[in-house]
Amino acid sequence: MHAGQGDGEIAGHTMDVAGSVTLQVEVVRNYPIDGPVLFPLEEDLPPLAKPFTEVERAKGRRLASRWGVAMVESLAPVSVIGTAANLNAAIENGLERAARLLDMTVAEVRNRATINGAIEIGRAPGVIQVTFLAPLAKLDAVGLGDYAREQYGL
Repeated sequence: MHAGQGDGEIAGHTMDVAGSVTLQVEVVRNYPIDGPVLFPLEEDLPPLAKPFTEVERAKGRRLASRWGVAMVESLAPVSVIGTAANLNAAIENGLERAARLLDMTVAEVRNRATINGAIEIGRAPGVIQVTFLAPLAKLDAVGLGDYAREQYGL
């Protein structure tokens, strides 16, 4: 593309420039899903999916103690991309991929994304990003816990 060009025709192809990103990518082989897993920068996370602060974790421990709950699980943000022919199918694909990755039900992933996360449209007609706070134990079980700890200082 030449300086000053944006959307338009280049060499017979239509271009649509939506933005630019800088990524650090590591390919991890032999995963049970067919799409990407992301650990976005903390400032790019949906507000509900940001890691809990130490103050918030302390409040959670106090509430758990008061109500006789033995354990408060450690959580970390994770994003899974869903793709399909339309947005509704892409949402189902993203939820299914996250469930398969973390050995959860689709209903649990949907609930976690609703309570502590978001489902965001990446690109119409069918790319979404499902982001939620996942149990670190589940991320550890598939070899992703250390990525989350490093990215979010956990």
